[in-house]
Amino acid sequence: MAATDEKVRTGADRQPTDPPRQRRTRRRRAAAAAALLVAAVLFGAYGWQPPEAGRDFRSPYLASVGSRYAETPLARFHYVRSGSGSPVVLLSPGGTSVIGWRDQLEALSREHTVYVVDLPGQGYTQLHDDDFRYDVPAMVGAIGTFLDAVGLRRTALAGNSWSGGWALAFAQHHPDRVTRLALLDATGLDLPGTVMWESLKVPVLGELATKLSTSRPAVRGLAEGMLVHDEILTDQLLDEWWAPATFRDNVRATYLLERRLDWAGTEEALPGTDTPTLILWGEEDTVQPVERAHRFAALLPDARLETLAGCGHVPQLDCPAAVNQHLRAFFADQSPEAR
Repeated sequence: MAATDEKVRTGADRQPTDPPRQRRTRRRRAAAAAALLVAAVLFGAYGWQPPEAGRDFRSPYLASVGSRYAETPLARFHYVRSGSGSPVVLLSPGGTSVIGWRDQLEALSREHTVYVVDLPGQGYTQLHDDDFRYDVPAMVGAIGTFLDAVGLRRTALAGNSWSGGWALAFAQHHPDRVTRLALLDATGLDLPGTVMWESLKVPVLGELATKLSTSRPAVRGLAEGMLVHDEILTDQLLDEWWAPATFRDNVRATYLLERRLDWAGTEEALPGTDTPTLILWGEEDTVQPVERAHRFAALLPDARLETLAGCGHVPQLDCPAAVNQHLRAFFADQSPEAR
């Protein structure tokens, strides 16, 4: 009787199993859902294009300073120009436009002819070359093409973030064309970026993430992450920052640049880079930590380092008065032959 009770209890405790047909149905549904998800992600990365909503924006800043264009076989370069005197060329920060140097255009043009230019994949420049590589040699070549187009044989050069790295690489490849070099929170060291930027190197993920980051709220979040004084991010400045970020060529350039900008050669060449260099760095930079400024200063043979308290990754917008003071003093020593 005890054995019988044990069998009964064992049978009662056993969990019923699904019939094979139900298990197969569930597996098919799970596989179908996974396939739909993969298809949706691939479509988002390679098929879907977000609207170029910024095309309808009319920039009050550009209306006030006046857009200019230099037509070349490579690109129709968009730039602004002001002042007179020895030339200074400011490369628009990677991912933005000439608005990134709005405060310096006025300050530096008191003593210099100041050019602020959007390189390919930035701002309002229109690329003509479908095979443009978006790597260091290509960006160096683009700088030279622009300088030739506006008739500048030699100039002082400055860049912030990506454009700092491009300016540095140009000075290394063409030292006879650069009188002075200013690097603001610049790339150019063979070191990884933040997790967010490194993720853009992953195929599919990079394309999708970049496209999803073109909305106005997404650009606001990105901009606020680069600034300490985010109260400067007015609606107008946000619109100036956001509008060209929606252009399809600029979206594509963002993930291609992140994948193809190899800074190993640039860092290796630092000890032989003799161009007088000013390193300006925000001490609260969360994109390019301030320790990197000290590495630049240690490797460059003719460099002065200034770190700026209470400033982030875009110090020329975050702390314009301090940046203007340092740049004006640094560029004041240019040789007359650079005019």
